[in-house]
Amino acid sequence: MRASPPADRTRRARRGFTLVELILVMVLLTIVASFVAPRMSSFFRGRALSAEAQRLLSLTHYAQGRAVAEGVPVLLWIDPKRSAYGIEVQGVHATGRDHDVTYEADGGVTLQLPAVTDAPVSEDDDERLGLPENVAAIRFTPDGFFDEVSVRQIILRQGEGAALEIAPKANRLGYEIRPYHETR
Repeated sequence: MRASPPADRTRRARRGFTLVELILVMVLLTIVASFVAPRMSSFFRGRALSAEAQRLLSLTHYAQGRAVAEGVPVLLWIDPKRSAYGIEVQGVHATGRDHDVTYEADGGVTLQLPAVTDAPVSEDDDERLGLPENVAAIRFTPDGFFDEVSVRQIILRQGEGAALEIAPKANRLGYEIRPYHETR
């Protein structure tokens, strides 16, 4: 003898969601989204700041590696007024400006430098290494190190929120990204 499933259970298995249940779920999702949206906007602003810092740090590594590979000094210049930065290869072996790189900061990120007392100069102390006035630089030498008169700190800000700095590592073999804390 075979037992047949109850008709009540079969009807429940085919039943879908009612319109009221779907509207209730949509209302709950809207409420949750209204709480999450402000936090997400600050997350995306922080991502733009972090991405710009990563791009600038990558450019320091590129400039340092290029100085070693080509055996000529390479400048990483920073122009805080335009929020721009780039590299410039120096020396007699540099073949024009086709390999120079220039970037502008994205996403409302601004660059700040502490007061620069010493501008980089050539070994003969007869020029500013081709840099315009008020443009600071990190000068990577062919041995992979950076000059003593190079920029010690680059501060990246986005609005009034948190800031990041790019500064020399403790071992002075390169630069690193750190959270920036203002000292007053």
